[in-house]
Amino acid sequence: MATEKNKPSNAMRALWMVLITSLAAPFFAGLIVVVLMLLSPATDFLLPPPSGEALGDVAVGAFVWSALPATVAALGLTPFVLQHGTYGWLEASVAGVVAFAAGAIIFPFEAGHALPLLAFLAGLLAIGMRSLLIMGGILRDAPKS
Repeated sequence: MATEKNKPSNAMRALWMVLITSLAAPFFAGLIVVVLMLLSPATDFLLPPPSGEALGDVAVGAFVWSALPATVAALGLTPFVLQHGTYGWLEASVAGVVAFAAGAIIFPFEAGHALPLLAFLAGLLAIGMRSLLIMGGILRDAPKS
């Protein structure tokens, strides 16, 4: 068991949270896009028609596009980590959705009626990243209230 002296400071937690989220969240976003494309017969009513690009090109495009929203979400959560060493699932979901919306405004893409679904998935991805960071020991586990 780690002593208080060996535990990372909140500043180190924030640094690692931003670095990991900036790289891992876009990776998972690319995976989500690939899964949605593979399920295209079932998700055609939600997503725009396929553009004819290769699956790998679409995944890399999703990775590159989502790097900015992932970094914005992580930076938005930094004050919580600096103060408390963690953040809640609600803060994570709000940061994910708001960062996705900002990214969609700054770098628009053809999504048809899929923007609400993709924003919802961005919120879920942010909650998942929070869980991964807690399991990895980067963030403190929030006390149950």
